[in-house]
Amino acid sequence: MDLETQILRLLLRLRKLKAGGPTDGDIKATTTGITRMQAEITDIRAEMRQDFAALGDELAALRRHMNDHFTAGRPRCCKDPAQGCPQGASAFDPDPIGS
Repeated sequence: MDLETQILRLLLRLRKLKAGGPTDGDIKATTTGITRMQAEITDIRAEMRQDFAALGDELAALRRHMNDHFTAGRPRCCKDPAQGCPQGASAFDPDPIGS
């Protein structure tokens, strides 16, 4: 490549920069940046899906644990309200002291 061609290319590039127009390098950098951002967004979405799925599993396990805990802690008479509780108390007595 001769010197005159290099000078003409530099002048064209300088005019584009002064005019505010994008150069070929700017366009390539922009498209590369957009591609990277799209890949990062895709990765973040996948991670969020996995995190929400794990959270749902944790909540289901907590519900089962709490249900088992409260079921084991209830008195026998309150497990089956049809059997009735001793001393005439109902399965749910809002005022146990007043009875």
